Amino acid sequence: MTTVIARAVDAQAGTVLTAISGPATALSPAQRIGPVDVPPDPPAEGEILFPIEVGPDDYCYVIDGFGDCRGTSCSRSHAGVDILADRGLTIRAPASGELTHQYVDSGETWGAGHGWTLRDDSGVVWKFFHMDRHADGLEVGNRVSFGQTIGFVGNTGTSGVPTGTNHHLHFEYRPGNVPADPFPLLERDPDVVFES
Repeated sequence: MTTVIARAVDAQAGTVLTAISGPATALSPAQRIGPVDVPPDPPAEGEILFPIEVGPDDYCYVIDGFGDCRGTSCSRSHAGVDILADRGLTIRAPASGELTHQYVDSGETWGAGHGWTLRDDSGVVWKFFHMDRHADGLEVGNRVSFGQTIGFVGNTGTSGVPTGTNHHLHFEYRPGNVPADPFPLLERDPDVVFES
């Protein structure tokens, strides 16, 4: 007998069902929402949960490149911050909400690579690009909760260096779906180096 632990969403009631254990049973795509996570402590008032789970032995470095020139002749500006980190570190949702778009790596050195767009319950849009992979079981339309695993740090899409050595998360914070600099609002994790 296989025992599993899973969480499911009751779409009609809009609630997350409690963890269940027992014989393995299939969940419908609307119910699968990824692994069961222990929610992190909430950040201080006005701060954003640091979107990568980092430990004392992990490498993680944040560059405030919001607004930097991108493209030929500065045709666009960088709409987020880059968080350099060890490949495979856990990326987590900074707020509860709905996954509205899934990006899938094309195998080329352009585009978002693997990633998500999340619209939280207050209307803020969050974008996560260049992931190694998505968390198992997540699909567009799923609700995720604060701190839930949504993917893992990688180097897919336009991550700057196609050699496999530039693992990072491109992270966007978009109140009213307008890009804003998340750097000053990010929770200052003691295991992370911040450079403005």
